[in-house]
Amino acid sequence: MTSERKIWEAAMLLIRRHGIEAVLVADREAERYHKSRDELTCAVWCWISRVTQDFLRSSPESGESIH
Repeated sequence: MTSERKIWEAAMLLIRRHGIEAVLVADREAERYHKSRDELTCAVWCWISRVTQDFLRSSPESGESIH
């Protein structure tokens, strides 16, 4: 399984558990790991946060293609 797929799965799990608050949860985790100087885990949580935001967005951004 690719890392990208794992990130997507983590984002979907957060959304199922926390709904629209999922991005805040991911951001809080990223900040926690940043404060503890675990930059790799912080980067993973930042990635999860970005993907979660994308999943929760209701419409595409200007110039964004739709599959």
